[in-house]
Amino acid sequence: MNDLLVSMIGLPESAYLGKRVSKKLFFDNGALTTADKKLFQDDVESIVWQYGLKPNNIQVKPYTDEQREYLEVAILDIVLRSPKSYKRLAEVIHRTIPYPLLLVFSLNQVASTQDLQVEDDLESRFISNGSKISLSVAPKRFSLAEKGAIVAEEFFTTEWMDMESLTEIEQLFLENLNIKDLLHTDFFDLYAALIDRFIAFDCSSFSGEFRLNGKNDPEMLREQLATCHELKGKISDMRKKLSSETQFNNKLELNMRIKQMEKQLKDTSIAL
Repeated sequence: MNDLLVSMIGLPESAYLGKRVSKKLFFDNGALTTADKKLFQDDVESIVWQYGLKPNNIQVKPYTDEQREYLEVAILDIVLRSPKSYKRLAEVIHRTIPYPLLLVFSLNQVASTQDLQVEDDLESRFISNGSKISLSVAPKRFSLAEKGAIVAEEFFTTEWMDMESLTEIEQLFLENLNIKDLLHTDFFDLYAALIDRFIAFDCSSFSGEFRLNGKNDPEMLREQLATCHELKGKISDMRKKLSSETQFNNKLELNMRIKQMEKQLKDTSIAL
């Protein structure tokens, strides 16, 4: 795991595990499609249970109620051969491991095809500078359909960040993830504080500012953020359609609709 990231988050040495997680765990216990299995085989270099935040190493109480169970927080280091499908991999990992997780994705920069065919002792046979990372969290609750099962409610996964050239907002985001600055009443509150920072970071991609405890209540903020993502997706689709359109009148109409949605996106972004 990137040393600068470990320092910024303030992970205690007493929480270090360094325990390798086999892909077989996901094949045997996860609801993986054929495409998901191929992703694990082709794109995942290694998964290491790097740190485990527990009551005995950060003095935070476990939390349990009728809906949730937060006994600890696990930090997994996932090294990838390709950056293309990391968000899908994040969903699969969150769904398969029932604990609240902080996933740290990084890219393996040097690895030979021959070395990658055997999984044993992978950590000793590849070099990763780990400068490009992505982080992911997902709140979880007990399943309503299956007793004892735990499901991920939603997923928050960042875009790739370069630890060697962080933007001002990325720097603020990572600094605000420091464990000592999160709520320590129990692991549910600690993890909820992490999620708040991921939401603030997501909002910053539209507003241009990283703000905790923003203008709106959390539910309204989520709705506005979802609207921004929806508008961004529609604008992207329309631009693609515009690039292939040959009729002048249709081009004009598409341009007008894009301008209208861009204004709506700007107005919604200001409110974040």
